[in-house]
Amino acid sequence: MNKSFLIVFHGKVVNGKLIDIGDDPCFDSPPSWGICRPPTRRAVKLGDILIFIAKVDNNYFLKGWFKVGLKLDYFSALRDFPTRQNVIISTEPSTHHIKWRYKKLKDSYCKTYGQTKPEFLIQLNSANGTFYHSQTDCHEIDNWKCRRIFHCTSKQFEKCILANICLKRNSAITDDKYKNYVVADEKEWEDLDYLRITFDEIVKATSFPTPIRTPKGQHNVLRFDSYIQKLLAFVDDKKKYQTHIWRRH
Repeated sequence: MNKSFLIVFHGKVVNGKLIDIGDDPCFDSPPSWGICRPPTRRAVKLGDILIFIAKVDNNYFLKGWFKVGLKLDYFSALRDFPTRQNVIISTEPSTHHIKWRYKKLKDSYCKTYGQTKPEFLIQLNSANGTFYHSQTDCHEIDNWKCRRIFHCTSKQFEKCILANICLKRNSAITDDKYKNYVVADEKEWEDLDYLRITFDEIVKATSFPTPIRTPKGQHNVLRFDSYIQKLLAFVDDKKKYQTHIWRRH
């Protein structure tokens, strides 16, 4: 049985459109999702439905939804979507400054090797070739390929620091276990940006009982299985109403 997931991203309004700061999800045709929430991207199956909610300041809006049609590895994603910002590898070296996300990991590396440049974090040596951190992606050196492609834990990372190499070097990134770049079914998706449906409206229409964020302000991925049909029916009614308004004007 297929599942449905409600996913919040940090958005902004650019030229009247809701977009993610890193364009992930990307709602070009077909939509894709390739950076955020690595455990969820790894877990979703073909046929699952993903509903994306944009957090803009303190407001929440429905961006759109799609049914999962494909799960690609990053080598294939780069081939099929070479200009998308949410494909975080490139064949060209980047000029990113050395920036870490996790202080504990940085301290562990610097304690052993000083302030030297950690080459194994800057490039990805695979059986499919050598790749680099995309210039358009703003994630830190310890937070792109390690966590978002290879799904490594901090414990695994510590082993790589001791060896001063990526212990998954020369892996085939086309392996099934790395097929976590999620692409929509070309016929089953909607960009609902123009409707500006709020999360409060979603709650009212579906009786969804779970708060959008935790008491600590976190935004966990939420299961939405029992509410997806109510949401889609509500969206259809909103679209009909919007069409009626346009025709009147």
